[in-house]
Amino acid sequence: MSSTGLAVLGLMRAKGYVEGIISNHYGKQYQPYPIVKNPQFTTKDVTVVCALLNPPKIFSECLKTWLGNNPKEVILVTNYDYYDGVLAALQSYDLTEDDRAKIKVFHLEEGIYGHRLQHALGFKMATGKIMAVTDDQILWSDHTLECMLPCFEDAKVGAAGGPLSVYIPPERRDPDIITPWEVAGTKYLFGGRGGGTAYWVADKWTWCLAGCTWLARTAIFQDPGFINSFTNDQWNGKPLNSGGDNFITRYLHQHGHIIAVQYDDAATVWRTVKSSSTMIDQRLLPQTYRHNYVLYGTCNRLLRVPLGICQLAAWGHAGCYHPKLTLVYLTYCIWKQYPGYKNFFRAYPYMLTVRNILAAITCDYSWLLIGIWGLCTLSTDTWVHGDGNTAEKQPGVMEQNHEDLVKPTDSVTETRGGVYGGALVDVEAHV
Repeated sequence: MSSTGLAVLGLMRAKGYVEGIISNHYGKQYQPYPIVKNPQFTTKDVTVVCALLNPPKIFSECLKTWLGNNPKEVILVTNYDYYDGVLAALQSYDLTEDDRAKIKVFHLEEGIYGHRLQHALGFKMATGKIMAVTDDQILWSDHTLECMLPCFEDAKVGAAGGPLSVYIPPERRDPDIITPWEVAGTKYLFGGRGGGTAYWVADKWTWCLAGCTWLARTAIFQDPGFINSFTNDQWNGKPLNSGGDNFITRYLHQHGHIIAVQYDDAATVWRTVKSSSTMIDQRLLPQTYRHNYVLYGTCNRLLRVPLGICQLAAWGHAGCYHPKLTLVYLTYCIWKQYPGYKNFFRAYPYMLTVRNILAAITCDYSWLLIGIWGLCTLSTDTWVHGDGNTAEKQPGVMEQNHEDLVKPTDSVTETRGGVYGGALVDVEAHV
């Protein structure tokens, strides 16, 4: 009677156990950057940059939390089609005149679309020494900037990211209202720091600068070389509109900049989650290998899908030849994972229903299906905007050849079409 399946399951369990010991060893050594008495940078040195199209309902609250951190300015970048809508939304918000004076709105030239182009324009227009790049559905704490800025006391730090949590609106905190998609999205971000701090301690390494909110030295992203590379990046012969955070991470690593990890509760930002099906960003991130732990982690990520398939086959093989032992092992696995799910539903008691339990479990194992699907769809990034099948018709997708998107000019920006818009208090102004 073959014991191959049980042997594979045992080896995978041993692998996970050793990985946990190593991760805990490094993770326990992590310390966030402390706030200093005389900092090099204050919140008044920060430009907030946000690329958006149609502002979501929660955007007014998000904007107020950004302004509540007292930045130098807030730059919003949209495209021509959405410019008037963004201005109308801003005019309807309950903001003070001082807050309105900090807000500047710009748009790309008519007919030019692209999320990366919007970001590039925002980077060029920033006047603060530090940029805080954020999404239009991200809520900040009262001290997000104050707690993130200490990272830049280290001259080698080029960018920094902090903890991300989930915001569920009060009206949706009901087991009869909340959807399994919201539960899955919340579970995906639940669990704290994970292994990120372990890699940071081991080699000051960060896998990816999360696109939701990150801070960086403005000068790095105003360099013409960066702007040109960022807006001319291609995959499979097509200009890329997605994966900007991966490109930025790779660029920072290649140019010797450290990406700081600032896991301080006071620096936490919150994002909303979709109440319906949405695509999950599947990325490829080229890495460098300076530390054995980072090298191992990279190989582990690259082999995650084939190893997952092998493990799935091992479960089937073991169940066929040794059903009783397989059942005992399955019971053990459930027992080991139970505390994690218990903590999750303790934190979100209104999610505790049978279907939501299944959604949380599915989320934890969705990486296998998503990984296979992602590998089969590497030739397109149209799913990033729109609803998948009609994504190419959506205004967030790049439609022009990259040669037409960026051209050197004598103005303050290299992005085609120049800069339109201005301070919110004078919306007719043109730069």
